Order: sequence, then C-alpha cells, then structure tokens
Amino acid sequence: MKNLICKSLTIIFLTFLCHTAVGQESLHDIFIQLKGDSLADAQKLTLTKKAEKILVDSLKKTKSFAPSFNHPEMGRVLSDDNKVCIYSWAFQLSDKSYYYSSIVQTKLRKGTRVEALTIKKSPFVPQPTERIQRHNWYGALYYKIAHVKYRRDSYYILLGWAGYSAITHYKLIDVLRVDKSGRPSFGKQVLKKKGRQTWSRHVFEYNAEGKIVLNYDDAAKMIVFDHLVPESMMFTDIPSYYGPDFTYDTYNLREGKWYFNDNVDVRNKE
Repeated sequence: MKNLICKSLTIIFLTFLCHTAVGQESLHDIFIQLKGDSLADAQKLTLTKKAEKILVDSLKKTKSFAPSFNHPEMGRVLSDDNKVCIYSWAFQLSDKSYYYSSIVQTKLRKGTRVEALTIKKSPFVPQPTERIQRHNWYGALYYKIAHVKYRRDSYYILLGWAGYSAITHYKLIDVLRVDKSGRPSFGKQVLKKKGRQTWSRHVFEYNAEGKIVLNYDDAAKMIVFDHLVPESMMFTDIPSYYGPDFTYDTYNLREGKWYFNDNVDVRNKE
C-alpha cells in the first residue's frame, strides 16, 4: 500500500510538472528553448527563472520527496541518507560561459523544505576557504552527494562541474551544510591539506578543451582526482594551461575530516 501511495504521488507530481505553466510555457518547453541558440542571454535568464518557479511550486505542492522524472536537461542527485535532493541544470550564454539553476529539497521531521539557489550577478569561481550562502551561490552542476556523520557533526560532500568560461572549466569538491530548518549553505573546513592548511572546498580549474577525473569511491570513503599541472612552468597559476599529468591524488575520510594524499596508485579510477 505504501509503495502504491508513493507511485501515485509521483504520477501526480509529474503530471503537475509537465502541465504547470507560467505564462503559456511548461517546463518542457522552457528547456527546449534554453538548449537552443536563437534567444538572447536576457531571454534565457528570464526563462530559467520561470523554470525554477515551476519546479519550486511543484515540489512544495506535492508531498513526495525527491521525485525523479525523465528530462535529459535536468540533473538530480539524492544523498545516501535519503534526506537531501538537488536538482540542477545549465545553459550556455553567448560568450560560451554557462549559467546555472539549482533547487535543493531537504527532508524534515515534518514535511520538506524547498530552496532555490540564487546567483546574485554572474557565476564565479568560489575561493577555498569562504562560506557561501544560498542567496549568493557560485553556480555548478552537481553529480554526486555523500553524507558524512562523525559524532554530532553532519554534512554532505558535493562533487560538481562548471563551464566557467570559453577557455576554462572547473570541477570542485564542496561541503553542503543543512540547518535544522532545512536551509542549505556551502563550505566547511574539513579538507585537510598538507601542513596545517584546511580548506572548505577544493576547486580544480583547467583548460576548457580537456577533461579531468573527479570521482567519489563510496566503499573506500575516498575522493579521487587528477593531479593538474601547467603545460610549462612559465604558465604556473594560469588555469587555461592546466591539465592532468596522469597521476592521481586523493582525499581519504578519517574521523570526520578528509586528508589529502598525492601521487596515489588508484585502480579502476574511472
């Protein structure tokens, strides 16, 4: 009976999502337009705000948590403790950079909370030690979320990607915190670099024509990523010249913190 109720709620949600309109546009229509290149940037920004409103309203009106639906333009990641679900999508602007939208749904003791993450002006590359609130989000597509609990401390590791500009993209490890009311924020100093340095997130910016590995190993509680280097020492600290050197570094979980290790022999990394 419980499964039947859940399936019924999901069907209701999907029907509502497909047919809810702001103006005369459904979510499906909006994504088709965002994917094309015939609209000006300002028009695309208006459309993605409409899409956010449709999704937020839909999630608030249904009692279903983390419903999934088949739309290739929208990503969905669900935490392994089944308490946080993140929906996100992106579209390309005229300068070949990307703009992002994301909705975070959190499960509370009674009901859920739904929050749209807000980019104030334009997407940016977040700094390693800053705390970022939901109303000043940097913009990214998240493809992995993993819950970490140690004693009374609880947070989520996020892996994401951003097409920052025409010449550089970046992937990142970030930390999501959710307060008792279900409000999300980003950044927590749990990434232990060598020495005494501790970061709230790790950003890997690299040449836009390249690809890098950034994966999470659930069984080993380990984050695996390419070691990035410049093409030449003369290009040090210029991200557009950075790419993988085919060695791998990791963060390994120990007592609620993530400890950095370089030049690790990683098997089945991809």
